[in-house]
Amino acid sequence: MNIKFGEKFKQIRKQKGMSLDIASRDITSKSSLYYWEKGQANMSFEKVIAMLERMRIKPSEFVTDSLNDNIDYQKIVSAYLTDNDKKLQSLASIYLKASQKKPYNRTLLLRAAVACSFLKSDTGQNLFMPRDTKRLEELLSEIKDWRYEDLFNFGNTLFLLPGKRIIGLAQMLIQKYQKNTDDIVHNISWRHETVTTLNNAALVLLFKNSVYAKKLITELNNIKIDDDLAYEKIRLEFGNECILYTQTKDDQNINKIFFPTLSYLGLNKLRSSLEKLFLQLKAIYN
Repeated sequence: MNIKFGEKFKQIRKQKGMSLDIASRDITSKSSLYYWEKGQANMSFEKVIAMLERMRIKPSEFVTDSLNDNIDYQKIVSAYLTDNDKKLQSLASIYLKASQKKPYNRTLLLRAAVACSFLKSDTGQNLFMPRDTKRLEELLSEIKDWRYEDLFNFGNTLFLLPGKRIIGLAQMLIQKYQKNTDDIVHNISWRHETVTTLNNAALVLLFKNSVYAKKLITELNNIKIDDDLAYEKIRLEFGNECILYTQTKDDQNINKIFFPTLSYLGLNKLRSSLEKLFLQLKAIYN
């Protein structure tokens, strides 16, 4: 794992009151951990995950927090969650200009892409130029291992990507999900993040290309999703209901069975968000 995460790991380890010896025991050497935290060596992804789990830290939280430090994500997400579109547009413009001045800077491109994707999601306004989209597609196409930071980058730039690219990357991720039989496949946090990202990709595709959306949702129906990911199973079923509606224009099942079931289960907040999404979808397909 990149040395930039070492310092963040050290901060968390000290907050937990855990020594180098205890954190590294039976996972890596004490000296290897020491030099990684100092930014003088790399650490394998699997070993970092094992040490995080020992400290009872979710790997997704660790990576997201680290990304916040490195791409100034906190300002972007704050504007997005508070519906401050004016602030979000300002941030997107600033980061995009910085990225265009340094086109080979990966960090600047991702910062701009996340801000612009959120802006497009909220307002429909797209500040990304075709050349920016091409750079983003090239960067995401280089993903091989699908680690947490890769899931983050793909999942938070979906609104900028063409449907063909989304389905292509999603299929690569599904292959990784199904193929892994080592430690990562047994890691519930990674599986959860993966299924969440794939569900998000499918929902975004519903607004871009129903054919690609149906293809991805069909593939998601065929993968094994553990029972402890029940929330994501519900979101996948919502995707199935949406596909049915796009084909038949019949909303009886989703309105009289699916949504009432969510209320019966006490998932009123989820029902409200999915109903809003469904109304937006109906407006498009009608």
